[in-house]
Amino acid sequence: MKELSRLVQRSFHVTPREEDFRTIALGASGRTIVRIGLGDRTCIGILWGDDRADNDSFIPADRHLRANGVNVPEVYDYEPLGPGCGAALAEDLGDDNLLSFRSEPWEKLRFRYIRAMEQLRLLHECPFPENFSFQPSFDESLYRWEQEYFAEHLLGTHLGLSANGFLNHPALRKMAQFLAGLPLCPVHRDSQSQNVHIHAGKTWLIDFQGMRGGRPEYDLASLVFDGYAHLETEQTDELLREWEHLTGRALERDIFRACALQRLMQMLGAYANIGHNKGKTWYLEQIPAGLAHLRRLLPGSMLAEPLAGMLE
Repeated sequence: MKELSRLVQRSFHVTPREEDFRTIALGASGRTIVRIGLGDRTCIGILWGDDRADNDSFIPADRHLRANGVNVPEVYDYEPLGPGCGAALAEDLGDDNLLSFRSEPWEKLRFRYIRAMEQLRLLHECPFPENFSFQPSFDESLYRWEQEYFAEHLLGTHLGLSANGFLNHPALRKMAQFLAGLPLCPVHRDSQSQNVHIHAGKTWLIDFQGMRGGRPEYDLASLVFDGYAHLETEQTDELLREWEHLTGRALERDIFRACALQRLMQMLGAYANIGHNKGKTWYLEQIPAGLAHLRRLLPGSMLAEPLAGMLE
């Protein structure tokens, strides 16, 4: 932690002790994230290597979003540590994320989701930055990668099925080409409930280092069909109506369903991969809820023919 200690000394003029660092277990982002005690306050320390290209995008993405009015944590200090590597100190938004409120009465929880959708809408309306590049935008190859990721880890590893027939079905390429031909805006890419924090009476977005060009419907699906949150069908339908009210536009159902299917495939592939290959079995417990959302969306979709029979 010497890199973070150096930043703390530079930014706050105190020398932290070993016991001032407390590791935070957050997801599978490939970063070391700690809460650092500073006497009467705290901050978050982030340390990353070059094993994932998106981690180095956190700092410029944070600055761009803050400049455009999105609630994201303030970065107090940052130091590059070589190509693709770095250390940073950021505002501590506490431990209360959207998932931690899931036992609340729906009327209260619904309000929290609306606040989260407001932040996503602001993110989608941000201009593409001129002075740095997001991660590579969604295109046909990225959509195909998500499909292959799902096939390998969820269908193959988790369900023990042969995925070749699924992957070779023309409907998958057709859906990837359909989505790749649509206009793009900035998207969060992982706007699930653990990446929405509630702090100081406001709603905040975190873990946006994977931002790229994409479809807003993909972020919306990430939020309402989040496997962690276990929202009921009536609740997701209500949130989709709230999104239409918020944006002033009716959802184009074919686009939304295609984006939602893509997101659910990526999400389920991640749960299976992390759960089976990285020993984090908690992720496997989220698969049934994600599969329920996927099954609900399949009838009448492009993927009904190649996939519905495999998930019976």
